[in-house]
Amino acid sequence: MENVNAETMVYKVTKSKAVCGMTIFSVALVVCVFAFAYAVSLIEPVDGSYYILVPVTVLTLGVMGAYYLYSPKRVELTDGALVLHRVMGPKAFPYTEIEEVGKWSGSAASLLRTFGDGGMFGYIGWFSGGGLGRHFEYVCKYDDAFYLKMRSGRKYMLSCDDAERVVEYVSERVRES
Repeated sequence: MENVNAETMVYKVTKSKAVCGMTIFSVALVVCVFAFAYAVSLIEPVDGSYYILVPVTVLTLGVMGAYYLYSPKRVELTDGALVLHRVMGPKAFPYTEIEEVGKWSGSAASLLRTFGDGGMFGYIGWFSGGGLGRHFEYVCKYDDAFYLKMRSGRKYMLSCDDAERVVEYVSERVRES
């Protein structure tokens, strides 16, 4: 099956087995822990337990929901920009603002997560290391990762199927601009 639509150049973001496993494990763990906590609080009620349990549940589900909304779904190459489609909506990287693009060849073990999600719905958030220094990631599979260095100094790492073709296309557009 081809992952590219020739007219619009859309590339799917495939999740690695590690990301799929971490997502399933995290969701199952949260469901089990909170189901157990609510069951215990119904069987052996403790005064004020809901004042702690309900806000913790809401906060946990809110954080999980936020990372889901930031999770990448596909990368689209348009005439003017690379567009990352996330659940919450698109984020555009205009070619005129990109200074450098390349296939990432580092090791995931060399990355340090400073703020963000380490596998549930993808690797999303602020990371450092990996040859890029401080950068923001929207990665679901490190084998398909590529980086963008913006003229503003910001750095991003993204992933999608056929990352080499994406890097080649974006490189051509950056040279033209």
